[in-house]
Amino acid sequence: MSNQNMPEKTLSTRYVTPKENLIYGIANGGQCMSYTFLCSYITYFFVNVFNIDAKIVSVMLFIEGIWDTINDPLMGSLVDKTRTRYGKFRPYLMAVPIPLAITTIALFAGPLIVGEGGSDAPGKIVYMTITYFLWEFFYTIGDVPFWSLSAAISPNPDDRTRAITSARFISSIVGSIPGIAMPILIDLSSRKIISASFRELFFVVALITSILGMALFSLSGFAVKERVQQSSEEPSLKECLGGLYKNKYLRILILKEVLSAFGGIGGTFGTYYFVDVLGVASVSLLMGIPNAIVSLSSFFFLKVFKKFMNNKQMIIFSKFYSFILSLLKYTIGYKHYSSLSFIIPLFMILDAFGGVTNGINSVVPMEMIGETVDYAEYTTGQRTEGISFSVMTFVGKFSNALSRSSGTFLLDVIGYKTSDESAIVKQSSSTKSKIWALYTIVPALLGIIGVFPMFFYDLTGSKRENMYKELTEMRIEKSKAATN
Repeated sequence: MSNQNMPEKTLSTRYVTPKENLIYGIANGGQCMSYTFLCSYITYFFVNVFNIDAKIVSVMLFIEGIWDTINDPLMGSLVDKTRTRYGKFRPYLMAVPIPLAITTIALFAGPLIVGEGGSDAPGKIVYMTITYFLWEFFYTIGDVPFWSLSAAISPNPDDRTRAITSARFISSIVGSIPGIAMPILIDLSSRKIISASFRELFFVVALITSILGMALFSLSGFAVKERVQQSSEEPSLKECLGGLYKNKYLRILILKEVLSAFGGIGGTFGTYYFVDVLGVASVSLLMGIPNAIVSLSSFFFLKVFKKFMNNKQMIIFSKFYSFILSLLKYTIGYKHYSSLSFIIPLFMILDAFGGVTNGINSVVPMEMIGETVDYAEYTTGQRTEGISFSVMTFVGKFSNALSRSSGTFLLDVIGYKTSDESAIVKQSSSTKSKIWALYTIVPALLGIIGVFPMFFYDLTGSKRENMYKELTEMRIEKSKAATN
């Protein structure tokens, strides 16, 4: 196995080089290119481009979310049982990029292959379901080991923070490329400035982001090391799943994500707001410039936040801070939500303030999962990176599926109109006002509920310090025993 016995170094020793941090970040950027593109536009693509009935899409997304309750934990358990000379996580990261790229391309090729027929045509529904489930299956095979690797890349928590920060920082740049290109292409196509149809645009963007993104993602399997020593014996499936019940801090983090699930509904209505209410998809790029600048800076501000708050306090602060900004956005813009001249400066100002906590939201949750993995090792002797990160990624994906499913279902409820002839259809004033609410205040109200479990997370201060001190001593003794 590639894991190295841990030498007798202090917990503060730096194991991961800047070059390796950079590679890990670039790999995450590649992963996020296709993932962000798919998650941002999948509902719009299925309903407005593939022309499938919104209710059918809603049901499919909900069933897929249920499938994740089985798929992700099983993958996590499989990862925790893996013992190879290449390591515990890297074999999956070497193998999965090619099939994941192929399924992503196939998914967005649907309208070109079976695009004919009505919104309930069986061929389209079957094609959508199979390709989306295959995409989800292969994505899980890559995502669980990738983030599990962040907890095994070093025994030093500060090292892991640097790796996670690099991954999030670089992915926020590289992963945003499709999100920058797509609104511009939508506007150019809808105004007949370019001859490509929506079907062709989505396929070409998927083709480019999949090939380039997965090539970068594969670097995580070939150029990143696992350094935290694993037990030589493979844990049983029961032991892997049992780690969920024994780890109270992981349960708290899971509950936080579950309660925040419906807050993701805003992501579903973002595209509809810019396309159908404001009428210019690419205006989101202009509005997002201040937020992008501040968000990138927020990764460097994270050290400042850490001087005044622990991880628990930062998560609580970030949740309430974001809620207040969303409340201000909704109330100030309520009477002018369709006015570009009013909304553009409003969004630019409030979203710039919102970017301050982007570093917290991107890095700290993953940091805390790593802590729960260390806690499992401290209390049981078994590291459970696979099951811990798989459950958290499952909760995240299930939350996204739930919010996309409910959001897609609500399209009919709010009177949203689609057409066979064009993806851009004029909506009523009532529908537009509901889209505004579902994009701003509704997600804020639903998401703030998730903050309350964090008040019970007490792995902080001296309790956390003592755990790591004793854990370091345990690892040194294990290393000596393994060497002997």
